[in-house]
Amino acid sequence: MSALRSGLTALRRWSGQALDERNRRRDGREALLLLVTAAFIFSNAIAFSLLRESAVTWSHLYAPVCWLAVVSIAHLTIRAFRPMRDPFLLPIIALLAGWGLLLQDRLAPNFLGRQTLWFALATAAMLIVAIVPRTLQPLMRYRYVLALGGLVLLAVTLLFGVNPSGSGAALWLPIPFPFLKTVHFQPSELLKLLLVIFLASYFTEQEPIHRLRREAVHENGEKRRFAIGAFLRHLPFLGPLLIMWGFTMLLLVWQQDLGAAALFFIVFVALVYLATGELIYVWSGLALLLLAGVIAFFAFDTVVAPRVLSWLNPWPNVSDRAYQIVQALYALAGGGLLGQGIGQGFPDYIPVVHSDFALAAVAEEWGLIGSLAIVACFAVLAGRGLRTTLLAIRGTQPKFFHAYLGAGLITLLSVQAVLIMGGTTRLLPLTGITLPFVSYGGSSLLISSLVGGLLLYLSAAAEPAPLIPPADRGLARRLQRLGVILLIIFSIVAITLTYWAIIRSDSLLARQDNPRLVEAERRVQRGRILDRNDIVLAESPVTTDRLARTYPLIEAGPVVGYYNWRFGSAGIESAYDAHLRGQDGDRWEQTLGNRLRRELLHEPQVGGDVRLTLDTSLQSAAAALMAESDATGGLVLLELTEIGGEAVAKVRALVSLPSYDPNLIDEQFETLSVGDPGPLFNRATQGLYQPGLILQTPIIAMAIESGKMRWQDALVDPTLPVIVDGQVQRCAISSDEVNARPQTWSDMARIRCSQPVYALGNRLGATALDTIFDQFGLHHPPALEIPTNGNAATTTDAGMAAIGQASLTVTPLQAALMTAVLAGNGRLPHLQLVEAISGADGKWIVQPIDSASPSIPVISAETAAAARAGWPEASGVLEFPVTVLSGPSGHRNSWFLGMAPATSPRFVVALVLEDESNLSVAEYIGQRILNLATEP
Repeated sequence: MSALRSGLTALRRWSGQALDERNRRRDGREALLLLVTAAFIFSNAIAFSLLRESAVTWSHLYAPVCWLAVVSIAHLTIRAFRPMRDPFLLPIIALLAGWGLLLQDRLAPNFLGRQTLWFALATAAMLIVAIVPRTLQPLMRYRYVLALGGLVLLAVTLLFGVNPSGSGAALWLPIPFPFLKTVHFQPSELLKLLLVIFLASYFTEQEPIHRLRREAVHENGEKRRFAIGAFLRHLPFLGPLLIMWGFTMLLLVWQQDLGAAALFFIVFVALVYLATGELIYVWSGLALLLLAGVIAFFAFDTVVAPRVLSWLNPWPNVSDRAYQIVQALYALAGGGLLGQGIGQGFPDYIPVVHSDFALAAVAEEWGLIGSLAIVACFAVLAGRGLRTTLLAIRGTQPKFFHAYLGAGLITLLSVQAVLIMGGTTRLLPLTGITLPFVSYGGSSLLISSLVGGLLLYLSAAAEPAPLIPPADRGLARRLQRLGVILLIIFSIVAITLTYWAIIRSDSLLARQDNPRLVEAERRVQRGRILDRNDIVLAESPVTTDRLARTYPLIEAGPVVGYYNWRFGSAGIESAYDAHLRGQDGDRWEQTLGNRLRRELLHEPQVGGDVRLTLDTSLQSAAAALMAESDATGGLVLLELTEIGGEAVAKVRALVSLPSYDPNLIDEQFETLSVGDPGPLFNRATQGLYQPGLILQTPIIAMAIESGKMRWQDALVDPTLPVIVDGQVQRCAISSDEVNARPQTWSDMARIRCSQPVYALGNRLGATALDTIFDQFGLHHPPALEIPTNGNAATTTDAGMAAIGQASLTVTPLQAALMTAVLAGNGRLPHLQLVEAISGADGKWIVQPIDSASPSIPVISAETAAAARAGWPEASGVLEFPVTVLSGPSGHRNSWFLGMAPATSPRFVVALVLEDESNLSVAEYIGQRILNLATEP
């Protein structure tokens, strides 16, 4: 007998030691999780303080310090009084609540102190609920009193309720409170907890009776699945419940708290299924919920209808009723995988973000990882809570009230979280409820903490008896199914978050109505545009507003273009946008290793510089000369050189009139866009004009090059008129001067008569003329970094085409290239406007000439020299000025082609002035700019 007593004593001692060891492991696990949580909270708080204040300040640390103190007290208290509690519950609640405080500091700092105090009070309430009660029997005994009290409180809100914001549904009761002056409490938050307690208590008491009645029905052989019969059998069981539930829903709908009504309905259906096991109630509940949604859509057209329409298709109403949800989706996309970092995102664009869209703020600043962590927290909370409910119905003394209560509380938290997360991700319509523990709101935080306290109590009261089968196997299976369903729903939410943050991210971020486009631009330190001597043509000053783009030389507008976040870009700003932003291929590859560091540290993205061949002094002079003419037109000045044995024409000046000031594009864009074409149209590279007799030298040179005639061949009747659209085309000088002596083809540039070229064109034929035009680059747009134009029209009337009065039209840039063939060695040169770009290391990378497409030999160097030898010389400039008939209206344009120095041309210019019959104006401009270009 003594041996038996000794054995029992040893067994008790061993059991006690094993239990103590499990408790120590449980305490250690909880402490470790809380330490990790504290590290997360404090690291983010310090980072945010450094970001905003450039120092660690108390204004950003007092909330985390209070959080740490409260959580530490909670851990030590719960450890002492509830050693058997679930070690995961408190860390999850602490993480979500601490994250919520971080969000308040970030999004609504004026509410941070109030929310911190609410957190302390809510945690104290949680500890009271978790520790003080010895049993939950009073909740069962007084369930009707509790439910009735909640309903009365809700009814009082109908009479005396207010809305703290001053507009919207009056769902809050003002209550005087020490230190907080007036506290606004939302009774519907308390009511949902009281109704869960009521339902759990009711099912615990009535479910055995219902089970006996159901078993009796089975024994009598009645069909269990007949819907009406099932309802009639369950009516005595469900009748009081339906009355209480119906009254609650009526009050909530009357108060227009539709989110809470939907939440109650779903929780009610879930608990009815757990108690009865009848799927008919689940399907009927879903049908009723859908029907209620349809009715609410039409009955509450100012509340429900806009939310449903915005959910179905928000994009047509981005700036109106769908603004909130669309901005939330932009936030999800803006966060990407890693997030912008606390204080670095733009969740402030979402109205009421600190309350209704906390998940969107988390997703933008902590990325997909952060938002999935929130989902995971609720999923783990649901899993651990349902584990507690399963343990409650095992063992020698099953606690069905604990099981129903735990399942109801978990369903309540999970459904509430899913409703708001689904609304944020456009998985569900918006309901207006808050994210438990995270969103701003004292009422919500207090009730959620009370739920957490009850879960802690239930987990501590549940005996871990995994080898003992559950007292009700059917209920255990239904609880497991509920857990699987919740896990699937949370997985769907996680997949939806991934869809918006990763798959749809690029398309959402590129939408023009996304305000984050502007904010992204502010973070780019756009590169400079320089002239050949590194004089700044465009830059972004280092200011808080990096959108500011300045253009010191407004005369360079036609080349440099403009950059504007509203109206886009043009010119070099557009052509080299990727490089100026730091996103071009080579630069992007070289800095790929630093991208992660830059994104994590939020360093500004620095773009590369672009150096042009443009010469600031020549560009200013050319623009001033053209402006003096008070005419519309374009000018191109090229410098001829060789790079790697290839003929190259560098653009030294390019003018288009009328022009614009790129610094004023934001204010004047709409005005500048009026007209066809307007000032934004580049007449130097895109304006197509009748060429007239500027084609004669290339045609004559090609005819001589092919051996069809010689320079010294005499002209036949050069003064004969040519009629074009009723207008008589005569020589540039008087007929008497022409007829004073015999004229040859070498004199054509001086006398500029139409008849000899007209006859030559007919002699050569349309095909030969098209070949000449093509070889001189007149049939295709020149290859340049900024937009160019060309006319590929084929010749039908050879004579008219030869004198430039057919379908062929050319730009000043094409005319300049054609002149460059004559001024150089007879080859069509490569155009160069961009000389170099800066590399990732800051060194210049000279832009290569396309060696795969060599400069095209058009005529021999000798023929080119002979052709330009016939051009008149004035002020050291070889020139070819001519007026050209432009259309049947009789308007004339003035063309000027020139090259200098006369002995060995290095610069060529081509300019056209619209509706300018005074040729001397064009001559003065051309001569002057060439003289300036050749000055030492």
